[in-house]
Amino acid sequence: MRDQSPLPNADERGADPSAAALLRFFHLAGRLKDTPRAGWALRGISAPESVAEHSFRTALLALVLAPRAAPPLDVPRCVAMAVVHDLAESLVGDITPYDNVPADEKRRREEAAMLRLAALAGDDSLAALWREYDAAESPEARFVKELDKLETAFQAAEYEQRGDAPPGALDEFRANADARLTSPVPRALLDALRRESAEVRECGSALDRRAPAPGGGDGG
Repeated sequence: MRDQSPLPNADERGADPSAAALLRFFHLAGRLKDTPRAGWALRGISAPESVAEHSFRTALLALVLAPRAAPPLDVPRCVAMAVVHDLAESLVGDITPYDNVPADEKRRREEAAMLRLAALAGDDSLAALWREYDAAESPEARFVKELDKLETAFQAAEYEQRGDAPPGALDEFRANADARLTSPVPRALLDALRRESAEVRECGSALDRRAPAPGGGDGG
C-alpha cells in the first residue's frame, strides 16, 4: 500500500496559491518515479520498473501508433490519456488483485485520488480523461487500454531477454495482451514481439545445447 504521509508543504506566505498548489501536484505526481509496478515484484523481478516508466512508454506508443489507427483517432487526446492513466497510483499505489481490494473500492480510491490531483493542478480535464479511460467510453480510451497491455507485453519480453525471468515465466502478460488487442496496428506489433521472443528463446536453447557440461572441459 502506498505510504500516504504528506510531503513537506511549500512555504505559502506571500506565495501565489496556484503556484503552491501546482508545486504540490508535481511533487505528488513525481511519486510515480518511485512506485514499482507491483505485478513484476510479485513475480520475483528484483528491480521492477516504476509506474512512471510504464506510463512513459505507453504515452510514446500513443504518440507513434495513434496516427496510424483507422478510423482516425484524436492523437493528442490519446497521448494525454496515456500520461494520466495510472496517475492515481501516485496516491493509492499499484493495487493488484492480490491486495484483495474489490474492484468498486479500487475505482473509488483511484477516482478520489484523481479528483485531488486535478484540484491541485486546477485542471478538471485530468480527472475527466482518467474517467474516460477507466470506462473505456471512447475509441481513444479503448485504443490506449490496448497500448497499456502492449507495453506490458514489451516489458515482459525484455525481462526475459535480459535474464531477469526464466523463459516463459511471464507468458501470462503476453497472453493477456493477446486476448485484449483487437486494433490492427497494436496487434501487428504484438505478433512481431511474439516472433522475436520465439527467436530469442530458440537461440538461447541452441546455445544451451552447445554449452559444455560443468567441469567437462575439452579433455586436453
